[in-house]
Amino acid sequence: MKKAFTLIELLIVVAVLVTLMGLMFKLGAVGGDSYRRTRTITRMQKLENCLSGYNAAFGSYPPVKLHASRNINSRIDNYGHGMQTGESGEPNWNDEGLAWDQVQAACLAQPVACRFPFPDGPYNELIRGISTEMKRRAGQSGNEHYRKYWGNERIKKKLEAGFESVNMNAGGLDHDAVDWGNLQLFQFGVMSYILPRYLVMMNGNSQFYGNFRQWTVNNEMPSDPYTGRPIGEWAQLRNLVVSDNMSDLAKVANIPSQSVCARWMPNLAGACRANHNYKLFGVSLRDDTQGGNLSVENPWIEVFSATGGNSQQYVLDEVTMVDGWLNPFYYYSPAPYQRYILWSGGPNGKTFPPWVSRDSLGSKAKSTVGSWTHDDIVHMSN
Repeated sequence: MKKAFTLIELLIVVAVLVTLMGLMFKLGAVGGDSYRRTRTITRMQKLENCLSGYNAAFGSYPPVKLHASRNINSRIDNYGHGMQTGESGEPNWNDEGLAWDQVQAACLAQPVACRFPFPDGPYNELIRGISTEMKRRAGQSGNEHYRKYWGNERIKKKLEAGFESVNMNAGGLDHDAVDWGNLQLFQFGVMSYILPRYLVMMNGNSQFYGNFRQWTVNNEMPSDPYTGRPIGEWAQLRNLVVSDNMSDLAKVANIPSQSVCARWMPNLAGACRANHNYKLFGVSLRDDTQGGNLSVENPWIEVFSATGGNSQQYVLDEVTMVDGWLNPFYYYSPAPYQRYILWSGGPNGKTFPPWVSRDSLGSKAKSTVGSWTHDDIVHMSN
């Protein structure tokens, strides 16, 4: 008689293989999660080193102004920012997605990212291409990428509007607007303090520097480090930043507020999310292993509508640091900025602001918040 496996033996072998495969997938997931957690803690430590350096140099931690309301009951605008005035109301805890949009806006009131107008040049066509593709995907609610990255109506509306108009004609913008809810040409987050701000943020079109109060009220006109005389006007400084002349760049890099950043810059080597690579004081910022390149799959851009009745869309460039799950870090430093909290939302990307007491929350809210924060990674300053 020919020897062969019985049906029972075959089923046993299949069951063993399925079990082993399940264990392998589970171990792989645990390993990946452990790697992301380690990466998060490492990056958080690097940011803390930079913040300590800033404190040693200036006597405070970065005094990031509020870009939204810290109140979790504030309604959010079309761009996801908590409105500092206007309608308010408790988050809808029966709809976790809507509640998180509102709570996240409060958590990001003091952002880590710095944002600023895109530079002119080759990015224009790239952004137009991304805009066209994202508009197409916005209509595909069943698209896996859409569900993962753009799964709410607020983002969908921005995508459907498109952002092909990347020349950003200043004539349609309000030069005097300083209310973040009305005009978001710049975002002065933590990174704008621990990076040499002028070298990073002044690469865009010169029309945005000096003309807009969002820039001028947040920056002092520096003096020439070689002569001590005022540089004169922002357009002149911007021209030095974009110059190919190394002596021009050195002049900007030697402005005291910029050169002091060199002390802690090594902590940021290859650790930043940026749409293009910056090399500052010999340090390359962009982490190319974490989707640092601007693309359809990694559209690290913010889209806004111009004010003053102009429906033109414009986009902002970005430099930031994200945790191991590619979610933003959260920062909280109340005036007079002698302490701060820096934390990550962990694997689920969700968290809750540490300045809001949970005792005032209802049972449903407490349960939801608990599920958001159980995996948070929190470090506090000394």
